[in-house]
Amino acid sequence: MMPESGDGRSRRSRLSLRLQVIAAMAFVLSPLLIMGAIHAWSEQQFSEKLRFHEIQQTAQDHFRQTDAMLMRARIALQMITTADREWTCPQIGQRFSALELPLRNTLRFDAEGLLTCSEIGEGLVGMPMPQLEWNDRLRRGVEAIEVSGQRGMALGDPSIYLLRRQHDEAGVFTGSIAMSLSLEDIVARISRSQSSGVTVSLVVPGGQVVGSNIVAGVPMEWISEGAALDRKTYRLSPDQGPPLDVVLLPLSAEGLWLMVGSPAPPQRVEVILAFLVPILAYLAALLAASWIADAMVLRWLERIRLRILDMRSSAKYALLAPELSRAPREVQQVAEAFDDLTSRVSTHESDLQSALLQMKLAFREVHHRVKNNLQVMLSMLKLQGRGEALPETQSALKVAAHRVAMMAAVHHTLLNEGNLDSVEALDLFNAISNQVDEQQGWVDGGRHLIPDVTPGPLPADMAVPLGMFVLEAVGLLCPEAGSDENTDIVLHFDRQSEGACCLTLTCKGGDEESDAAMDRDTSLFLSAFARQIGGSVSVGPHEDGLIAIELEFHVDAQDQTSSLLQPK
Repeated sequence: MMPESGDGRSRRSRLSLRLQVIAAMAFVLSPLLIMGAIHAWSEQQFSEKLRFHEIQQTAQDHFRQTDAMLMRARIALQMITTADREWTCPQIGQRFSALELPLRNTLRFDAEGLLTCSEIGEGLVGMPMPQLEWNDRLRRGVEAIEVSGQRGMALGDPSIYLLRRQHDEAGVFTGSIAMSLSLEDIVARISRSQSSGVTVSLVVPGGQVVGSNIVAGVPMEWISEGAALDRKTYRLSPDQGPPLDVVLLPLSAEGLWLMVGSPAPPQRVEVILAFLVPILAYLAALLAASWIADAMVLRWLERIRLRILDMRSSAKYALLAPELSRAPREVQQVAEAFDDLTSRVSTHESDLQSALLQMKLAFREVHHRVKNNLQVMLSMLKLQGRGEALPETQSALKVAAHRVAMMAAVHHTLLNEGNLDSVEALDLFNAISNQVDEQQGWVDGGRHLIPDVTPGPLPADMAVPLGMFVLEAVGLLCPEAGSDENTDIVLHFDRQSEGACCLTLTCKGGDEESDAAMDRDTSLFLSAFARQIGGSVSVGPHEDGLIAIELEFHVDAQDQTSSLLQPK
């Protein structure tokens, strides 16, 4: 693959001045946008922490109430298990009633984990405890077990089981005493003192929410082992009602969490502004940069461009600096430099026009002098021919005079052309035809050389070879010039596609001997003139018994109005 040129790359990668200024300003101001984003992020984090502390402060009161209930239950259960007296389940429940605990049931289990008595549900005696592994843990020496989320043995609602082991004087495990606290009652008691708009509930293992009529559960990752260290507010979207901001606090009971929620407030104005102000400032700076580039530079450059277009269309040079008198100093300096350059170009163009006019006059003078010199040579040949006695010499001098006269006629045509580089084909071949008629004596009547020419420019340096070619071709086609029986000679010139040109001369054919002589002369004269203009010549029979001499050559079109023809 050929490497691309530098001009192509520059055209492809070139940007407008406005885009370059905006891109530069965007790069320069990018730290401002980054700092604004960091500030907005910090504001968002601060808002979340503030919201967490607001809800946590409310949750701490309920947390202390709940923890106080559990602590009273633990102390009471400890006192019952350390007493020497064997209390029945109703007696144990009666002693617990003075503590105002959300008690649902009191139970006693033997060493095998079987229920020996229950305050509620006497028919449950003999049933094993809900989880036999609790009894195994107590047998191995665990003093107390607290488990949340289990179903109550009597009512079946979620509750907290508090179990404590018993042993005899020898330290042998004899069984355990247990109490179950209703989670619904705990939530009801701690919710009495809650403020309006705040919801309090408990979350058990598995994410189930107890004590709330709008939230059924929470994601498990909110109550994972490391969730207590996050210290953040969670956004909960219930099926009904507005979103809630909730805080979860772990209670001392295993797997039990206190959840306090408050309706999510609308976004803080400070946080919104923290995000919007840097973005608006960034966009305003880019807009200001674009406006400055347009007001300071681009509009003046546009006026300069339009003025240059006007100058190109009208070809009249006018001063640009006075029109840009209100522009910045740098633009005025550009206008002054442009005016100076315009003045120099105008002076140089005037000099070139004057030199071109002088050159045209010189070329015309050259053609005029060449024509005059050829006329002098023609007169000398004619005088020389009159003084010669031999017919062969007179005939040779006559042929030479015809050739000199043809060159003089061609130069006379070039002298009258307005363009130095080209000659009009119609003018050239008309002059050639008139000169042939005059030389052959066809002016007053008889046969003629009839031009059939397609108009258009031809290069000036081909004019003489074309004139000599036609002269020689006519001489070969019409060996008996004085005969009036032969038909006219037709000179046909036509332009074909892609600059191809064809010059054809047709005449009534002669005998075989004259045709053979014509073929020999063609190879000498016509081929020489054809090679001079970069073409090829052919001689052969034509339609209706005519003989044709055909010259084919090529021209290159340079513009829409003229063509500069060069040898192929």
